[in-house]
Amino acid sequence: MIIVGVGGTLGHDANAAVLVDGRLLAAGQQERYSRQKYDSAFPAEAIRDCLELAGAVPSDVAACIFADKPLQHAIAYRLECPSNWLTWQLGKLAASASFGHASAARSLMPRAKVGYAWHHLAHAALAFATSPYPRAAFLCVDGMGDDVNATIGIADSRRTEIRFELPYENGLGFLFVLVTEFLGFGTGAEYKVMGLAPYGDPVHLERLRSFADCAPHGAVRFNWNRQSWPAVLESLSRHLGLPARRSGDAITDDHANLAASIQSLFEEQIFAMAAYARQMTGERFLVFCGGCAQNCVVAGKLRGLGLFEDVFTSPAAGDMGTGLGAALLLRQQVTPSGDGKIDVAGLYLGSPPGIPPPEALVYQVPYDGDIFTEVALLLAAGNVIGWVRGRMELGARALGARSILADPRAADMQSLLNLKVKGRESFRPFAPAILAEDCSDWFKISQPSDYMQLTAYLKPEHRRASPRHLRGWRERLDFRRCDFPAVVHVDYSARLQTVRRDCHPDFHTLLTAFKKLTGLPFLVNTSFNLSGEPIVRTATDAWQCFRHTQMDYLVVEDLLLRHPNDTTIEEKRAWRKQFAESS
Repeated sequence: MIIVGVGGTLGHDANAAVLVDGRLLAAGQQERYSRQKYDSAFPAEAIRDCLELAGAVPSDVAACIFADKPLQHAIAYRLECPSNWLTWQLGKLAASASFGHASAARSLMPRAKVGYAWHHLAHAALAFATSPYPRAAFLCVDGMGDDVNATIGIADSRRTEIRFELPYENGLGFLFVLVTEFLGFGTGAEYKVMGLAPYGDPVHLERLRSFADCAPHGAVRFNWNRQSWPAVLESLSRHLGLPARRSGDAITDDHANLAASIQSLFEEQIFAMAAYARQMTGERFLVFCGGCAQNCVVAGKLRGLGLFEDVFTSPAAGDMGTGLGAALLLRQQVTPSGDGKIDVAGLYLGSPPGIPPPEALVYQVPYDGDIFTEVALLLAAGNVIGWVRGRMELGARALGARSILADPRAADMQSLLNLKVKGRESFRPFAPAILAEDCSDWFKISQPSDYMQLTAYLKPEHRRASPRHLRGWRERLDFRRCDFPAVVHVDYSARLQTVRRDCHPDFHTLLTAFKKLTGLPFLVNTSFNLSGEPIVRTATDAWQCFRHTQMDYLVVEDLLLRHPNDTTIEEKRAWRKQFAESS
């Protein structure tokens, strides 16, 4: 039986996944095909490609299940009406009706039965299926899924069910989005606020608490009383006594302090929800999912809080994993036997890159030996390298298949990558990809973070003590806090990708080669794209992005290409401009 799961079509990050007889064979995001960041269009291209990877055609598909209830979503979004018994019943009755993109699905997959899953259950199903637990509580928190913001439930091999929910007007996720907009970062940029927060102090925490009612169990009631979004932003401005920042304005200490304040409020509310989940379910283990679980700072702290024996964060916590989650829910109904788990193959579930365009091959660089040793040598010499090998990753983060790599020891590497390569804000940190077997020697962590799910802190013996006289976010940024500042944030935290040979074998080989040369078991790993651009998918995407940056070399499978230096500064700026609205 072939099942196609589809997610993200009622909001952002449209995606598709294909299960064949219960096995996951492919998954991908529509933005990687359309080249439109956060694309929510029906993912026809992603579906076709996933089916091809699975050795199938659209007419082979038996079922297509969407990770949203369109009627539920419409009632909540248009009428601002929270969940109640009537909307739940309507959602059940309308389960097979022609809402949303059902007609597009039927046109593409004529033999498929079309259905709909609850959005938060799709998140939870993926989190549980990739966790190591036979049974767990789940906490799902996002901006809005169907007509709720947060849910608590229980998942095991036979069922995934919601026990408690917060209606969408109780909006921790929405409050974070509001502050993100207030800080001038735009839609989908909550990760920028998380990155800015360590530069500030939470001096606005009490004012934020009084702006949104906070219940004891983490239920934030942010009800805008049918005001327009600009009116709510103005209300927040008056309440804080601060003007909203416009995109492009200089970042000040006030902005860093507000980021620190919303992050602090976010953490205390998530912890309260998790405590309530433990109290009400009695479960030993927790899986954390939904868009808010992409906040790797809170995910790391939640894991170390001790509320549960263990906490697992979904490897694709945002909406880009909901198509797979919906397919898993249907699999659970059709074949309830088994352990309910899935092999995500390191999340390398997309298509391979193919061959670079002919004009790129002119710049091929010959080398002796293997590509891993050659690239390790180039990285150790200070070069920045685009790395494109094998099947593409699913999710928001590059995991060593579509990555930009660099040596973290260079003092100016963070600034170089942010300003000259990625074209993004100078304060934003980069992630270290580190050999899993060496991780505990460098960072305070005892569990894996295979998919960059959480942050950990640099061990004291590798730190440089921060002077007490540092004032303001800029001085904190410029202080060299360790010998590899490109991957360690101002608070000594790092968003880790632990690289295991059995999970990410190709990337593990490269890191091993770099360690052999330098003694350092980690590299800077950032996604292969410009600010506002979707991560590159094909070799052609990679070549075009490479040409318009100041990277030094590009690797496509076993090919090594040097930079052609064939674009002017004006051409580079024009290339970046097309993605500016999504940055």
